[in-house]
Amino acid sequence: MRRVLTKLEVLVATSRGSAAVFGLALAQFALVSIALPVQPGRDFGDYLWFYVQSGDWHSVFAMSMLFRTPVAPLVIGAPLDLAGGWGALVVMALLFALSVVAWTRTALVFGRRVALVTSAALLLFPGYTILFHGLSSNAVFATAFAAFALALVRALVQPSPRRFAVLGLTVSVAALTRPESQLLIVVALVPLVGTLPWRRRLLCIGACLSVVLVLLGGWTLNNGLRYGDYTVARRGVAYLPFFRAFTTDHIVSPANGPASRKLAAAVEANILTEQPYRAYGVSSQAFFARGKDREFADLLSLSDRTFGWDDNYNVLLHAGLEAVRTHPGTYARGAGHTLVFELWHPLFIGLAAAAGPTVSTPATTTGDPLPTPSEGDLVPTAHEGAYLATPDGHIREVWTSATEHHLVFAKPGQRAQYDTVQADASRLGARVPTYAGSATLTRQLSRSSMLFPPALLWLAVGLVGILVRRPANVLISVALAAVGLLILLFEALSDYAIVEFAVPLIPAFIVFGVVGLVGTRGVGNRGQS
Repeated sequence: MRRVLTKLEVLVATSRGSAAVFGLALAQFALVSIALPVQPGRDFGDYLWFYVQSGDWHSVFAMSMLFRTPVAPLVIGAPLDLAGGWGALVVMALLFALSVVAWTRTALVFGRRVALVTSAALLLFPGYTILFHGLSSNAVFATAFAAFALALVRALVQPSPRRFAVLGLTVSVAALTRPESQLLIVVALVPLVGTLPWRRRLLCIGACLSVVLVLLGGWTLNNGLRYGDYTVARRGVAYLPFFRAFTTDHIVSPANGPASRKLAAAVEANILTEQPYRAYGVSSQAFFARGKDREFADLLSLSDRTFGWDDNYNVLLHAGLEAVRTHPGTYARGAGHTLVFELWHPLFIGLAAAAGPTVSTPATTTGDPLPTPSEGDLVPTAHEGAYLATPDGHIREVWTSATEHHLVFAKPGQRAQYDTVQADASRLGARVPTYAGSATLTRQLSRSSMLFPPALLWLAVGLVGILVRRPANVLISVALAAVGLLILLFEALSDYAIVEFAVPLIPAFIVFGVVGLVGTRGVGNRGQS
């Protein structure tokens, strides 16, 4: 066994070893795919709407383009458009295999045994494979973060302007996949604490920042020219800390301060007097004490309509800050619970309906008596969701009863454009899943996730191992885990617990744990990266 282990450790450090890991990952993905087809993931419809409108300079729904960033919609939509559901399956399989190889090469910086154990752990990690069977930004971000991790450790082991430029490229791709990944730009400043000559430090920092400025600045310019909003994504200040404070901790209240009172007055005048809130008798107290996702969507739309497009959700931001200042303990405990939950709980999944996804578009409902709201919301659908917002308000949601509503477009030709977009998105959405799969095997696959060590355990084991064993390149492993925790903490401060958000980051914690367990002691293995 020792001889076999030694041979495998030598192999994993070679290009043949990377090819072997790639092949094993593809085989593992194919095996899981027997039970679990590639299917719509979280917010799948939003990405389809972005994709089908990406070629229109004046998109009918500006917010559907500003709320998301382009990488995930293109990666999801293009294969479906060109090759259908089977094309999407192939692309997701390739992304999974490439991410496993990237993490293996990342772990190689800490020693051959770390690389071998890391690759084995990822191949045995059910949640990671499950993630890539859902068409969403989470799987695409998992690949982008794996590329970022590899670029980061290589730049730290052998700093050079070229490597930091590559690092800037991976930061930009991650940010254009998931906007909160703009936080990763902090790694550009790492050379400031190194031992390089100052001229070389500045060249490394400049190379990284220049690439980020060109790519993210270019996308910001695109949004400004097309939609009048010079931003990477129009969502940040509406989420941190307001979304969590409103939908999860329920600490937003008119009593918190002037911004909160201003928001409450606007809610009473422009939301609660309208359908469906009026029919369901939703009071201001209930709205703030029990509001969830649909109510939050109406607050985004309310902000754009009432406070102005250029307000950029500043009233929501300040109402959220007032809520946190008034109830700091509730907010901190809630965010801490979310962070621990995501670090401890496995990812579960079920089979999607064969008919395809539900696209996030306004819908008309009928029936009497009033339908019961799902998912704990106060109303079955938002009055005028966030995606209807435009700088000039040319789209309106008109309600003719407590359950019937339709869109009205002020500009000629937009109804036809909307119908085309909806038909194209529905056509693509109907292409997955391509086969039924097995509900029983999928359920067992999800249950097997409970057997895999949770992220919190990897972090604890890594911390103890690093303190006791003092392996090589320990600060690099700490930096890698810290970056993952930084993004996860930002998510916890902004949102409720969503395990899919944590899974793309867990490989960084696995590497940290494996370094503590079996990392090579002494001088780092620079030549192996």
